[in-house]
Amino acid sequence: MKFSEALDKTLDAYGISAKWLSEQSGVSMQMISQFRRGKQRVYSDSLEAMINALPQEVRRHFYSLMNGNNDRIPTVSSLTESELADLMDEIASVLRKRSNANVRSPLVRI
Repeated sequence: MKFSEALDKTLDAYGISAKWLSEQSGVSMQMISQFRRGKQRVYSDSLEAMINALPQEVRRHFYSLMNGNNDRIPTVSSLTESELADLMDEIASVLRKRSNANVRSPLVRI
């Protein structure tokens, strides 16, 4: 599933508005709207901010859609909260390294 479709379906499924996500993540409502419609490429800094702003259960749902599953990913949903936090920290570290290298190539192509 495309990023834009997974994001849109996830936000709809949990009743999360672009306004709420913008307030929590610092990503503008306009950018979130463009991401949801597939009109804008997603860069690592925006992706990291949006993902980190989502509650854990919502993140799991998003990941499962990106993985092509309509259900939760068994390996991720079986992780403890601490293990999931470690995984997210590792992902964030990789994204920060890319960002610090001033490589602003899109993480997800639409």
